[in-house]
Amino acid sequence: MGILLPVILAVTPPVLFLIWILRFDRYEKEPLGYVLKMLFLGCLSVIPAAFLEVPILELSIFQTGGVTGAALQSFLVIAPVEEVAKLLVFFLFVWRNRNFNESNDGIVYAGAISIGFALAENLLYVLEHGIGVGIARALTSIPGHTFTGVLMGYFLGLAKFGGSNKAGNLARALLIPWLLHAAYDTFALSGTSASLLVIPMVVFYFITGIRYLKKGRALSAARWAASSLPAEPEYEPLREPLSKRSAGCRRGAGVTLLVLSGVFWALIILGLLVGSGVEDADLSTVLGGAMLITALPVTAGVLLITLKRKN
Repeated sequence: MGILLPVILAVTPPVLFLIWILRFDRYEKEPLGYVLKMLFLGCLSVIPAAFLEVPILELSIFQTGGVTGAALQSFLVIAPVEEVAKLLVFFLFVWRNRNFNESNDGIVYAGAISIGFALAENLLYVLEHGIGVGIARALTSIPGHTFTGVLMGYFLGLAKFGGSNKAGNLARALLIPWLLHAAYDTFALSGTSASLLVIPMVVFYFITGIRYLKKGRALSAARWAASSLPAEPEYEPLREPLSKRSAGCRRGAGVTLLVLSGVFWALIILGLLVGSGVEDADLSTVLGGAMLITALPVTAGVLLITLKRKN
């Protein structure tokens, strides 16, 4: 039972994010077996990434501390190696596969690969460092990997099925996840008060990721509408439009939750800045506790704001 709880904690958040992505794939659902295969290959891609990262990060140029050292490690090693590893899995196993037959499929498969990578990485961290690290990563790192995968998959789908600007979309599929990943890791690895910036980064991940999940679903809907296939008879229809009044109330509630969470974090940061003699262990406890307290209201607030009315 001692190892079972950490394993469950490490595996559950990535699986939930995968289920969430699959919920957006309404019109031509991908074979679950192939999606799980991509999840497994994403897990395996951690191995070559680690073999490349570890010796490079031991070079003296990457031993600088603080934000500078974290930025060098993140932008030049960690983010590019890990994002290229995921991209290679996609090109080797998805790009020419018959199941990849519309733009939105890129989101599903790249998302599964990224979530698989996050799952394996999370499992290693939790087994080595314990449940506290698993909780923190479930609220920050897992969404980061998930939504950079969504962005990668969106642009890969456009590159194959968008018709024009293939090279530009392929470049975006790598560079955008690379830069977002590196920015997150820079804050997280800095060991300074800049680590607090991972919270707005995660909020940005959610807002942007949900937006592109919806854009991918819209592309899939347009493809179905233009085809001679029946309009998804076996699936439930999308939710009916909300009234303007209820949509306004929903958005107001979301903004309120985010503002209250922001005030809470401002007080935490102020307390850390004016306080003295805070040990590393105490800082970790404070930040971990603050993440736990604000995780639910921030997530709820983002979802309330981003779930737009359908006209």
